[in-house]
Amino acid sequence: MITLDRIQPLDRFRIGLVAFLTFPFCILIFFFRFRFDLSAAELWWALKNSVAQAFFSSLFSVLIGFVVALGFFCLKKKLLRAVLEILALLPNFLPVLFTLVAVFNFVDPFPSGILGIVIVHVFIYFGLVAVLLANQIENRLGGLVEQAWVDGIPQWKFYLHVFFPLMKKELLGIFLFIFVLCFTSFSVPLVAGGGRGTTLEVLIYEKMRLSTDWGAAVFLSFVQSVLVFGISWNSYRGHASLSSQKVSFYWLRSRLGLLLFICLLSAFFLGYTQGLADGFSHMSFFYELRFAVIKQFFGTLVLGLLAGALTFILLFCIVWARPEAWFEKFLRSYLAPSTALTGFAFLVLGPNYGLGPWIKIPLAIVLLSMSSLFRMSWESSIQNLQSQRAMALVLGAKPWQIFREIEVPQLIPRASFLAALVALWTAGDFAVSRILASKDLSLAMMTESLLSSYRISQASVLSFFVFLVGVALFIFFIGAGRVLSRKFSL
Repeated sequence: MITLDRIQPLDRFRIGLVAFLTFPFCILIFFFRFRFDLSAAELWWALKNSVAQAFFSSLFSVLIGFVVALGFFCLKKKLLRAVLEILALLPNFLPVLFTLVAVFNFVDPFPSGILGIVIVHVFIYFGLVAVLLANQIENRLGGLVEQAWVDGIPQWKFYLHVFFPLMKKELLGIFLFIFVLCFTSFSVPLVAGGGRGTTLEVLIYEKMRLSTDWGAAVFLSFVQSVLVFGISWNSYRGHASLSSQKVSFYWLRSRLGLLLFICLLSAFFLGYTQGLADGFSHMSFFYELRFAVIKQFFGTLVLGLLAGALTFILLFCIVWARPEAWFEKFLRSYLAPSTALTGFAFLVLGPNYGLGPWIKIPLAIVLLSMSSLFRMSWESSIQNLQSQRAMALVLGAKPWQIFREIEVPQLIPRASFLAALVALWTAGDFAVSRILASKDLSLAMMTESLLSSYRISQASVLSFFVFLVGVALFIFFIGAGRVLSRKFSL
């Protein structure tokens, strides 16, 4: 039998990281009892809404994203296409709060319920789908496109007999990937769902914060986790690499797709700027709230700084612990828990007053972000240094020396960028904060309160302040990373 004192210190460190990343699941399984006397009608209502909004959100995101991806092929200049792809990813890159404000301003009156949730989700994810699909098309089809064009094959035959048969797995994988993201979405249903759009995530929140029915919350979290694990098994994993073949995809272009993209992007910016213009014309509204706004401004800064710093530290903890087969497999297969489950786990851990929420909120956001950050670029950044690490080991360098002199200096810029992202997301977070805090601690929480009461123009102004704080945090971490990189390089 292996006892704890026989485990090597580095293995204990790895086990500690695994325990932190799986902490919500451990709380769910080991510390609470399920209560099965939940109303069947209530469960069915929430489950039906979750599945319906996730299905239609992912369906329309994939359909629109597919057309927009073809629109990207209208652009022969790589720089112009790169700019449009960045703009397409902007709603997914920024906190959900900004998309909510833009859509609430543009779609007036806003249809609360399943339809409203779907509209917001499509605005968030269609650009991500378009970029992923364009990348997959370039890698999967390669010279087949040019060959079909040379042979004079009609486009409809190419799509029917070549495109969809070869791309069906990628399309299904991306559909399931978006489905999981929408199924576990909490912030969008909380604001856009209303009473008619209660999902499992929202129902778990209501059981925790409103009725303190822990048994029902545990049962719902278990049901949701099982469904998410089952669905995500075949979902899209990772990002495709750029095609090494120099092939023109201009034949697949769709001017309709490019026009659709421009219209949707214009709607996003038009809605947001319209709300800002209306909000700044009613600035007297904020006079009575000026002290609260200043207080929440500094609260946003503190939460963002803590989340960014914790992210930076945890990323390098992963680097230090990673050269172990089982730990690498865990990181590759790790799926972050849902927002409601993570909030539930931190809610029952320690006090939820005083400094409690200030510590719990950054920890929860970092935990939720780590899976995405690792897949986004952290894993590839570490792998790029594998050859240098192997060479150093051959030359007799010790692990700490390799970590200190090779890995840390080269990884600091990437780590600071990812920490800046998390700080930006934290500045715009209201979902995790709403679970773990009993009062408004940040500008984003104030903005969400205004959105929920349909004070859209005032919410637009506050969201702009959130954006400024987020940008300041982003710049701070990028600059801090450059300073640290220079010091470690000396």
